[in-house]
Amino acid sequence: MRILGLSHPASGCGFHRIVLPLGYMNGVKAYVTNHPTADKMAEGWDIVFYNRLSPFDENWQMVRDTLNCKIVLDMDDDWTLPPNHLNFFDYNRIKPIIENNIREADMVLCTNENLASRIYPINQNVHIIPNAIPYGNHQFQHDKKDSERIRIFWAGGVTHECDINILANPIKRLDVFKDKIQMVLAGYNDGDWNTKRIWDKMFNDFTNSGKLPYMKIHSLEVHNYMQLYEYGDIMLVPLENSWWHSCKSNLKLLEAATKAIPVICSHVPPYSLDADAPVLWVKSQKDWFIHIKDLILNPNKRYDYGQALKEWANRKYNLFEINKTRRELFENLIRA
Repeated sequence: MRILGLSHPASGCGFHRIVLPLGYMNGVKAYVTNHPTADKMAEGWDIVFYNRLSPFDENWQMVRDTLNCKIVLDMDDDWTLPPNHLNFFDYNRIKPIIENNIREADMVLCTNENLASRIYPINQNVHIIPNAIPYGNHQFQHDKKDSERIRIFWAGGVTHECDINILANPIKRLDVFKDKIQMVLAGYNDGDWNTKRIWDKMFNDFTNSGKLPYMKIHSLEVHNYMQLYEYGDIMLVPLENSWWHSCKSNLKLLEAATKAIPVICSHVPPYSLDADAPVLWVKSQKDWFIHIKDLILNPNKRYDYGQALKEWANRKYNLFEINKTRRELFENLIRA
């Protein structure tokens, strides 16, 4: 089986949904690029596999005529963004392109049931393949940095402004532990005035305007971003409760599990779809402080929850196992 993957080298979505699955899929010849040349396309491929958008978005018939292959689209987010999202207007512009890509695909893969229900009216050949991690390989290993302080950790991008805001008031109450803790904000990027403006607000929400001890860690490339998680002892995973957010994936839990970091998490979909996840659920705002305090004061509980999460994720979301289903779907599609 020969698969041509299309992904931009800086895309986190492409990394987890295209690059890693193909890189760890046994018995296939795969090549990933964001600029397929005529010579590369002429090598002959069974499948073109891409996430959301591609260089061929308005010329799929040419791809079929030239390559005589199947087209597999991967979707890991709802393409209709909420009005408060940073990329709302950009996605409104490209919404018809994404929907046409869904329509034109021979098969669509997505991350959970809610997202599948959005795709199904456009393309009925949709299958759920959750995010997964190749635990113990490449950057996904249990490396940690030591610290005398208990590091309360969050990692993500600038589009999570509203999620971080959920933590603003609970974090103010952590002043009583300022001699024990350090707030670690990972993924920071002030490359332009607008992202700096948003990140500065996120920083203020996460550190009580810098009144708590803190560390800011700049964003890393997709091939080494898990180094950020080496600075976490307790991970906070706040998420707004909306339909759009429910179509996202549980990736942050899987990443925390790589380093056996205990997680305190909003009890909203998609995370709550994993009802058996060994995390501390936040069902009301007061739970943030209750759970953070509990883990600060109980090192054994931090360890136990971290180990339990690591074992749970490795059992349910190991890429080598998930990839067996993905490969079987590919093989069936080729034979169809």
